[in-house]
Amino acid sequence: MKRLLLGLALLVGCANETTPEGFVGYVHHVPLIFGKGGFVTTQVGPTSTGVVWRQYVTNIDVRPKNYTEEFHILSRDNLTVGFEAHARIAIRPEGVRALIEEMGSSEGVGQTEWPEWYLRSMRQPYRSAVRDIVHEYEAYDIQAKTQEISAHILQRLRDEYADTPMEIESISIGNLTYPQAINEEIQRKLAAEQDLERMERERQIAEQEAQIVVTTARGRAAAQRIVNETLTPLYVQHEMLEGFRALSRSDRVTIVASPTGDSGSAPVVLGLDR
Repeated sequence: MKRLLLGLALLVGCANETTPEGFVGYVHHVPLIFGKGGFVTTQVGPTSTGVVWRQYVTNIDVRPKNYTEEFHILSRDNLTVGFEAHARIAIRPEGVRALIEEMGSSEGVGQTEWPEWYLRSMRQPYRSAVRDIVHEYEAYDIQAKTQEISAHILQRLRDEYADTPMEIESISIGNLTYPQAINEEIQRKLAAEQDLERMERERQIAEQEAQIVVTTARGRAAAQRIVNETLTPLYVQHEMLEGFRALSRSDRVTIVASPTGDSGSAPVVLGLDR
């Protein structure tokens, strides 16, 4: 009977705790009655502890996840701007022990899907960084400089959480909403910028076309100058004689050449059909 009870106690006290892929397990010992409990080790999934005496695992999802927060913030020019901030955050595997012991688990809290560590240690500093930095910009500039704003928020959070288990991979700003008056002003400004860009393109095209015309005119003038310089009376006579020579090879043409009496002038040429 004693052996049976001992066997049952062993079965009840032993466990084989598993850690799935993408998780790191925090392995801890829980004494049955007496003894010291606490942290044992961490294990990277997929794995398990094997059958061990009263060792249990709390699994932490270390994969990057998006954490989206909604904001309505006064800009520097005192206009309310609505937007969403998206933070992509992962847990450093080597920081799982510190996370569990100092910040909380990855279990959701209450009705939210946010993990305990995010609500306890991350959410408020994250929201404060976004509010502080966005407030330094005027309403219209927020839309035009979302990448710059995101980079400033990211750097501030990375500096703040450099020695913690959290690793902030990226920050982005999106889904901006403005009061109607600001929306109309933004549309007018965007339209004006597009008009300026269109006019600049048209100016560049006109300059290119004018350059083509100038280049073509210069080429024609150079060609005409060459012709005028080389088209002498002797050259004309030479070309005429070459033409006569070609015609003389034909048996269908009779050529009669008569001098005009003018010095340097070409003779009169009559072509008589046979």
